[in-house]
Amino acid sequence: MENQENGTKKTRVDLSSLPTRQYLDQTVVPILMSALSYLAKERPAAPITALAEYLVKNKDSYEAGKGENTPSESNV
Repeated sequence: MENQENGTKKTRVDLSSLPTRQYLDQTVVPILMSALSYLAKERPAAPITALAEYLVKNKDSYEAGKGENTPSESNV
């Protein structure tokens, strides 16, 4: 259990020490690309609202270290 806690703390330190581009690539870009793909495919009438809803509904799939997950687009 102690090793898991240390691993979590280490991840936070690693993320905070990354250059901006790498930090965004690891934390935001995966879900953002998926969300933009959804928007391009569905073309909702209110794209900003749809983007916000997509990000909120799918954020748990993209926690730090889980950026490779791709939730189904039917979630939105």
